[in-house]
Amino acid sequence: MNIALLFPGQGAQYVGMGKDFYENFNEVKFYYEQAEKILGYDIKKIIFKSDQNILSQTEFTQPSVFLTSFVMFEMLKTKVPKIVEKIKYVAGHSLGEYTAVCASEALSFEQTLQVVSERAKIMASVSKSNPGGMIAVIGVQKDELINLCQEIKNEGYVVEPVNFNTPQQIVVAGEEKGLNKLQEILSLKRVKVIKLNVSGAFHSSLMNEAQKIFSGTLDKLNINNALIPIVMNYDAKPHTKKEEILENLKLQINHPVLWVDSVKYMLDDGVDLFIECGPGKILSNMVKKIVTDSNIKVY
Repeated sequence: MNIALLFPGQGAQYVGMGKDFYENFNEVKFYYEQAEKILGYDIKKIIFKSDQNILSQTEFTQPSVFLTSFVMFEMLKTKVPKIVEKIKYVAGHSLGEYTAVCASEALSFEQTLQVVSERAKIMASVSKSNPGGMIAVIGVQKDELINLCQEIKNEGYVVEPVNFNTPQQIVVAGEEKGLNKLQEILSLKRVKVIKLNVSGAFHSSLMNEAQKIFSGTLDKLNINNALIPIVMNYDAKPHTKKEEILENLKLQINHPVLWVDSVKYMLDDGVDLFIECGPGKILSNMVKKIVTDSNIKVY
């Protein structure tokens, strides 16, 4: 059995996520207490008692999803150690990549939470000065969508495919006017489009400023080589060397998430069990749309 552990990103959050772990396992409470000291606010209140609008603000979403996913990973290690021994790869989608880096022990829990919180603040701030949005496009071939975005880009708008989630679902980020133009073209082709509830054009060139600022934050980290190979978003390849991990994290913020290629790499290298570790089932549902072999298990 070869296991890949997957960690979700922004969009997986919901009020009350991880509460059953918090209430049933005393060892989990330590991480919430540590998080409150590091962040300087009551993160339990935001995760367990706030409303979806507050939780969905980038600066709260990212630390909350990381904390919830990390706690679930820690409980998996404690309660089912035999599964952890068989992990061949870890991977995370966007923000989830930081949980993967932490799970591989390239970064400590404290360092990861600090850097995730800083990343969220920088992305939220840059999104105000470079406003944009994101849409999920369902049922268009990758090459066709890339060409459509390029045509709109040639007219002077920022519109870029940024998350290659499944063969049938690609997320596009960009300026609102450009996205509206793309939606008009796609509606004529009767293509389904879903507007995402996010506060910026993440993973696009509108995040170039964020990348410059955030690279300075990443350079201050005391990062280690990973104990488990991390299949990373930027190049869909496994990394254990600390220099490569750092470089990939820097590039991730303003480059596409190559999720389909990442999953295919793990499949080709013998992974036969994918386990999503975090709130919701977004990644497991994506992986089920990528996997064609019924012998591959996805949870």
